[in-house]
Parts: sequence; C-alpha cells; structure tokens
Amino acid sequence: MKNPGATATAIGTTSGVRQASAPISVDGAYRYELSPDLVTLSDTRLAEAEAIRTARTHVMARHMEDGRRGLALCAATSGVGCSFTAANLAVALSQAGIATLLIDGDMRTPQIETFIRPSAPTDGLKQCLAMADRPASDFMHQEVLPNLSVMYSGGVAHDAQELLASDAFKKLIERCLRDFQFTIIDTPAAANVSDALRIASVIGYTLIVAQAHTTRANDVAVLARQLQGDGAEVVGAVLNDN
Repeated sequence: MKNPGATATAIGTTSGVRQASAPISVDGAYRYELSPDLVTLSDTRLAEAEAIRTARTHVMARHMEDGRRGLALCAATSGVGCSFTAANLAVALSQAGIATLLIDGDMRTPQIETFIRPSAPTDGLKQCLAMADRPASDFMHQEVLPNLSVMYSGGVAHDAQELLASDAFKKLIERCLRDFQFTIIDTPAAANVSDALRIASVIGYTLIVAQAHTTRANDVAVLARQLQGDGAEVVGAVLNDN
C-alpha cells in the first residue's frame, strides 16, 4: 500500500463471538447484550484492548486533529475481523469522551448486532435509506453506551447497492458527520460486492483491515488502489491476529 503516512496497528482478535455478558438497559425500550469481544470493556483481554487503544490514539492524532470526522472500515475479504475492529474502535472512541456513531453498513451479512445485540429486531440503515422522508434519528439507538450511538443495518437488503447509490445515503452521511464528533461505518468485504467502495467514497476516508497469515498483501494493495480510485483516502491499516 503506497501510503507512507498510514498507520499499521496489530490487534489480536477471535473467530466468532462468545456468549454475551449481562444485558444493560438504556432507555426502557431496548436492552443490549454486550459481547465479551468488546475487549476494551473486558478486564481479561488486556493486550487486545491496548492494541485497540493504540489504534484509537492514531485515529485521534492523525485523523481527527485534521478535522476529519469519519472512517469506513474496509477489508478485501470476509472473516478478517472488520466488524470486530469497527465495533471496538467505536467503543474505544466513546470511552475517550468522543460522541461516536457506529453504523452497520453491511446490509449483506450484518455483524454489529453480534457485538451489541438489541433485545428486539430493529430498523436501521436499510429502512432509513428506503424511507428518506423520516428523520435519521428515528433509526439510531442513542447512547447505547455513554457517548456511543448505533445504527444497525436493519436486516439484509437485496437492493443494498441501489440504496447506497442514492442521494439519501449521501445526505445521511453528511448529517452524521455534522451531528457526531466521529462516525465509523462497518462494510462488507470488497471482494464480494462494491458496497465498501461506495461507502468509503462518500465518507471520504477508510481504514483497511487485514488478518495475519490469511490476508494476502496483493489483495490489500488492490483494495487500496480501488478505494483511492473511487476518491477515498486510505489513512492506515489494522492487522488482526488470532
């Protein structure tokens, strides 16, 4: 990846999500189960939590201080911990007092709900884009944790490409970047669909997620060129390791 200013951060992760911890109540309407894979909330996975905090430090120092307010997390292939990184980075930013919005932009195989599970099915990005006459806040779960709000995918959307190509998506991102100090969007693997390229081009900046001993360097290089070709700036990379 030809980006000398990029940040490369190594993070240990796990495959799969274990049984969630005790639910917490937020506003009376929903309760949320928090996965043990939210490592900065854990007292046992200290090395992984520290790696996430290091990534947070780089994002704050090299991204936010330049006035940038959002990131799409992208991966060349599935199963490399993109959702793990998105959810954990969002939680870590919220722990630093930054008003953060986490969006599940993967309307193919949504994963954010496996890390922060609502007590009942909920509308989200899919419905927000399909019903653009309603305010975006109707589809956001505010303050799931202090300083952390979440917009879930709203389920699988067979017209995901069309929804993301709409003006409604651009307007949604513009509002999110205005209303929150930082917005993180999880995306589906770029090798499977073009959704990640579209999301990254709209938000403007992306962090590439790879997995040690699995992701090929050529795949990352190809993805970086595709993202840059679509107008997104690659600000760094995260290396997950089982």
